[in-house]
Amino acid sequence: MRLFEDEPSVQPTLDLGDGGGLRVVSATALGERPFAWDLFAGYDQLRVLTYSASVNAIVRMLDEYSFNTFECVFGCEATLKELKNVLAFQKIVVGDTRAAIMGLKDDRHVRILEKVHSGDAHFRVLRKSIAHAKLYLLSGNDGRTRVIVGSANLSERAFSGRQPETLVCFDNDDLAWGHYNLMFDTIRDLASDEIPLPEDRVNFGEIEVTETPILSDISGTVLIEPPKPEEGNVPAFVQVERIEKVNAVLGPKLSGTVPTIKNGLQRITPEIKREISRIRLVKSAEEADSKYFSIDRVNRTALLSGEPFPLEWDEECVRRDARVLLDYFQNYSAFEGSVASLQRDYFTLSAWLCFSPFMCDLRSLAQLQDTDVIRYPSFAIVFGKSNCGKTSLVDTMMTSMFGYVPTVDKGSFTRVQLRGLQHARKRLPVVFDDIGRRPFINHGVDVIKYDYHPGVEEYPGFILSMNAAETQSFPDEVVKRSLMVYTTTALPPHNEQLRQELQGRIQEMRRTLTGHLYRRYLSEILDRLDEERLPNDWLALSSEVLSTLLAENCTGERPSWCQKVTWLGYAEKRYDRVKARLSNLLRESVRAKTEGEVPNGWMVDGDRVIVWEQRDAFGRRGFDWEDVPSTLMDEDASTGGRTVLHRSSLESFLGRSVREGHPWWKIW
Repeated sequence: MRLFEDEPSVQPTLDLGDGGGLRVVSATALGERPFAWDLFAGYDQLRVLTYSASVNAIVRMLDEYSFNTFECVFGCEATLKELKNVLAFQKIVVGDTRAAIMGLKDDRHVRILEKVHSGDAHFRVLRKSIAHAKLYLLSGNDGRTRVIVGSANLSERAFSGRQPETLVCFDNDDLAWGHYNLMFDTIRDLASDEIPLPEDRVNFGEIEVTETPILSDISGTVLIEPPKPEEGNVPAFVQVERIEKVNAVLGPKLSGTVPTIKNGLQRITPEIKREISRIRLVKSAEEADSKYFSIDRVNRTALLSGEPFPLEWDEECVRRDARVLLDYFQNYSAFEGSVASLQRDYFTLSAWLCFSPFMCDLRSLAQLQDTDVIRYPSFAIVFGKSNCGKTSLVDTMMTSMFGYVPTVDKGSFTRVQLRGLQHARKRLPVVFDDIGRRPFINHGVDVIKYDYHPGVEEYPGFILSMNAAETQSFPDEVVKRSLMVYTTTALPPHNEQLRQELQGRIQEMRRTLTGHLYRRYLSEILDRLDEERLPNDWLALSSEVLSTLLAENCTGERPSWCQKVTWLGYAEKRYDRVKARLSNLLRESVRAKTEGEVPNGWMVDGDRVIVWEQRDAFGRRGFDWEDVPSTLMDEDASTGGRTVLHRSSLESFLGRSVREGHPWWKIW
């Protein structure tokens, strides 16, 4: 991309290697040491080129270090090849920068803006995709210089040691200082725009497209040219998903105004800029749903969709929320079935949901320390009969946490959309209601099973509700990696009057929730979590904090369901449904002495248990073995309608003996 006030006959181009393309810098290794933040200490000036994903870390550095002058250019890992790409990217970066400053406490917020408006700090955003260089240029009034280059963006994750990154440091090296400063100047002067910030304080994080830097200056013509082939081969991280989402909205709205690409260039004249500024860019539902939740654990601040999310609470409001939630759980006494089990399971799910904004931190730390990440599930699945209250529970808990329910249309339940939500929502739980079996098998199983790190520091937990009729079984890989809640306890379907009464009561309860109990919960968890050490049992921690907050405001004895839950206690129960079905399959009445003696039966053969089943007209078996842990089965010996199980593993799983002559109820 090239920007100039008038169109000269010779147009300047942007080269990142001091005017000569790719450059090789000769260097000598003098030593190495672990990264520490004091690498940036003791200097008076700092200039940074990094990705915009690092906005929060940049603002924190400016706040914590006393640089007299500071300059930062935010780059992009996506390919910006036409106007709508540039507009989308700049909209995201400017919004992120404003939100990061807005998230600071008032005195620091004002101090940052004072630096900007006094000319001591500059934030700039690229209008050409330059994704290859990360530069940190430090200098002191005493003449000392330091150049830091490498693969690490200025972000908490990159500098935490949690992922393989490289930094190279040149101290007081005139050649390196001249080379990299010229690179920075070239990028800044020919391919970036200043980010506009208000003088007194930032009140809104998000900006309109017409407020982006590239459109704020009506004068001058912008020529957008496609990147060179090698410039398109850049990694796809968080920005790409967000840019594409905004692109999808901008494309149709700008199609009649923005000129087509001719001879490899898109010419954006002042007249076209003025025309775009007059377009009323009404947000679609897709674009408007830009909710996210972010927590800065170091500074103990939080943002909800760009607005400050207070972590202070009013004690009376906490008591009110606690009483509402206690009354809500008491409503389950009108259900038919094992009410106590339902309440206990739903309390476990609530403990996961409240804690889910911290799960990304624990999973990242577990992967860094090469420990068992399965113990930190980012997916929760609640399934059971219709009228079992699963949707109502999730809606009520989300309302108690954030004041609304960020449910996502189930048509968006695809691999691509799930990955995109991991990037866009940050820590805000994603709710999918009434997911069917087919989309879950086609998309959900792979995302849960292959739970790669999404490449961002903050990402959400997912909660899925499904009807039992849609879910006969779940693969063992899903059960291991998710928090599973199953229930058959439900509201009597024939009692419509009771259903309406409960529904009206619950709606009234939700209207009185204030969110203060969750603020106090978050503060308690922040106090107890360690930055570098995993908790022994996150579920015990979460359920204990939640239980204590509720019990403090209970007028009588603490309810039996409102108790601390351990991960091992939950893990031992998550296969209860499978155990019950498998025990029924291996009942004494269908035990046989020889294989095939009855059409459907089982027998013990030494250290093996053999089960055979007739298939129906469609080739299906009556029992779905996908539910059963694969470690119980001898895959080599199992064929067709014949399943062979390891007897010792089976008995350990069921908690009973299957040996001949031993009654099935005898627990050994």
